[in-house]
Amino acid sequence: MTSPASDSAPSRDETLRRHIHDIRGHLSPAMLRADSLALSQDERTRRAAQDILTALDAVTRELGIMRRLLARPAP
Repeated sequence: MTSPASDSAPSRDETLRRHIHDIRGHLSPAMLRADSLALSQDERTRRAAQDILTALDAVTRELGIMRRLLARPAP
């Protein structure tokens, strides 16, 4: 029999999903700013913005993989 406190606590997977969602939210302003910098007339700024966007894309891909792994049933 489980205790009422553990029944109401969020599952580990749900907690991880929430953190993944929050991390993506924290990255959004950086992505928007880097998109804006990518339009700069300065070549160095555009290259730096592209480096930032590439890194942010890699992070969001990894977060997507983590989310999909959480959606799989346990073995």
